[in-house]
Amino acid sequence: MNVLIDTSAWIVFFRDTVGTAGDLVVDLIRLDQAYLTGPVMAELLCGARGKQEVKELDTVFGTIPILDVIREDWIKTGTILQDVRKKGVSIPLTDVLIAAVALRNNMAVLTLDKHFQHLPVECVKIQEGK
Repeated sequence: MNVLIDTSAWIVFFRDTVGTAGDLVVDLIRLDQAYLTGPVMAELLCGARGKQEVKELDTVFGTIPILDVIREDWIKTGTILQDVRKKGVSIPLTDVLIAAVALRNNMAVLTLDKHFQHLPVECVKIQEGK
């Protein structure tokens, strides 16, 4: 199964490769089932701690297939945001956009973010011990 890996899972992978999410990211990469999208790339770069981390991210970005964001994804994002807000739920636009890209590509999302449970996308939910 191809999986769009959310920022939260990548952070665990880069910061602490020992653990369920980090292990799953490694497995997905080995099986050529790991995917990225622009919003995840931007979030990871935003949180990079120096040139070495940026270099590591560049390596990953050059290795993992990247799913482009298209017009249809923005429309789906707006529709989903409207639906969840009607239910009194507030979710960051970037996370809804990530879900929209995954939906269009028939992929699950690997995430540790609980608010993805409010989105109409299949998630590989992870509970990291902290």
